[in-house]
Amino acid sequence: MKDLVPEALRSAFAARPINANKYSVGTVTVVGGSGHYIHAPVIAGLGARAAGAGLVQLVVPDASRIAAGSLIPEATFTKLTVTCVPPPSDVTVIGMGLGVSVSAEVIVSRLLSGSRGRFVLDADALAILASWYGRTDGYDPAKGQELVLTPHEGEAAKLLGWTKEQVTKDRYATAREIVDRYGASVVLKGPRTLVVSSDGKKCYENETGNPFMAMGGMGDLLAGVIGARWAYLKGDPFLAAASSVWLHAASSDALVADNVDPSIVNTASRIGSMRTRLDI
Repeated sequence: MKDLVPEALRSAFAARPINANKYSVGTVTVVGGSGHYIHAPVIAGLGARAAGAGLVQLVVPDASRIAAGSLIPEATFTKLTVTCVPPPSDVTVIGMGLGVSVSAEVIVSRLLSGSRGRFVLDADALAILASWYGRTDGYDPAKGQELVLTPHEGEAAKLLGWTKEQVTKDRYATAREIVDRYGASVVLKGPRTLVVSSDGKKCYENETGNPFMAMGGMGDLLAGVIGARWAYLKGDPFLAAASSVWLHAASSDALVADNVDPSIVNTASRIGSMRTRLDI
């Protein structure tokens, strides 16, 4: 099975030690959700669990609790408010379905302002970041803060104050510019997703994936996978992000090859199955 993994990513799939516990293999906090997008953070939580997180902690609206309790019963729950304090974890994933209200801006600001730690910013967290920095010199992460940004082309355009046509014309230049402005590792989603390290020195172009991945929730799922893989590896965010992109898309390819409908739940389950077969 490991022969399927690109050579550059194989170090990301080391076997779990025999004395592993839920904390040693990585804890992930997911912050997101709103009245309009109740289940987006739950999908991210499914991705985190399927990708091997030892503990998933959901910071979501009350409306998300039923789905969370049914689909991820082992996850902990904190009600999302502007004054809530998310539980500490190895990685915090922010933005899925959060919205771009003033309250959402306050939540993102409180989480990032001067904070150390590892953060995956997706969806509405990117829109909020873009509204602050999209036409300026960008965001300067606090000392000890590491970021992975996961934009699709439209979000990338907002992050830079560019047109979508500029982004499409040169995706690699786009990813590099986001890296330069935001001091983050970048996952520029789309066909042949690009991952660029925060120093701009490493780039991975993914070759797995298929058109059946064009459905709502796929990005949320990937954000959770990245959070879990990063929490497990503890170190290089580039390797965590690149290996997550491969695993996420290769799992969908496996479903398509089996003539199975690649729905979100099935894709999450297949990610877990592939992770197990990779002995991680």
